[in-house]
Amino acid sequence: MLPIGVLVPTRDAAALLPHHLTTMREWVHEAQEVVVVDSFSKDGTLELAKSGLRHPNLRILQHPPGLYQSWNHGIQQIKAEYCYISTVGDSITLAGIRHLAQVIETHRCDVVVSKPDFIDVEGRPIRPSRWPVDDLVHSLRLEQPAILKGVRLFLFTLVNYREAILGSSASNLYRTRCLQDRPFPVDYGTAGDGGWGLTNCLRIALAVTPRVFSTIREHPKSYPKSEYAVDRFVRKLLARIVRTYREETASNPQFADLAEKLQVEKLIELLGRRLDQQERLEHYRESRSIWVLHPAAWQARWRRNTLEKEIQRLRDTALPLLFPELIGV
Repeated sequence: MLPIGVLVPTRDAAALLPHHLTTMREWVHEAQEVVVVDSFSKDGTLELAKSGLRHPNLRILQHPPGLYQSWNHGIQQIKAEYCYISTVGDSITLAGIRHLAQVIETHRCDVVVSKPDFIDVEGRPIRPSRWPVDDLVHSLRLEQPAILKGVRLFLFTLVNYREAILGSSASNLYRTRCLQDRPFPVDYGTAGDGGWGLTNCLRIALAVTPRVFSTIREHPKSYPKSEYAVDRFVRKLLARIVRTYREETASNPQFADLAEKLQVEKLIELLGRRLDQQERLEHYRESRSIWVLHPAAWQARWRRNTLEKEIQRLRDTALPLLFPELIGV
């Protein structure tokens, strides 16, 4: 048996839950405990969970709607050393859950992340956008799991601030105490994972594995998007990672000295300017007129792309300083 507590958060998930429970049966018997947290579903989800999920240490709880509020409530109930969040519609293999357990135990880290595959609602493969885990695996030329912490993890979190450094929690494994002490923030809409990584990247040890063994299913949500809308969301993410950086430099002179060598202040400035140009471009794209006819839109696009190249150059300059083992590889 693996020292893993499984959290299954549900909310009006009756359409997807039967298949999800089927995928769980491959591996759930190896988990130490299972906690279902249902957000007062009205479509029979709770009844399906009670009849279709079998485990000797199963608890089914209810909590008012609130995505990460429900996650945090369930995580607080888990007693196992590690926590896996089994989001309905997403799946993992038995070999995958064993691998995550081995990596987190071997590296004594707080979280281990992996890259998932993606399918549409009908189960057809789809090609996702590039994720931070792709950047980690490619940039560090990973063939085996590796651990990142401190400024090494901070740099990747900073340059990938718009996406979650954690990727998808359905392809990760967490140290339970870490999540209990540092709950997911609830003010980032449906991206509490992203906000968590930006807030805690200098306080945790993160392992990344290049292996792929989980699947994320794109499907309609059971709640309206407006329920989790966040005003100026990307701007909020950038402000969060900058705040994390400022707090650390104020209290950690060694970090501040290294950040200066890595030109982090310049990186932050460029990221802010890039976001300015992206917002200008989106303004034209959302206008009633045809955006391609606006010279100012093309200018914003050109400036954004130029800034992206400069950000990439600074990042590539910093990597050998942080990872000297990559030189000559």
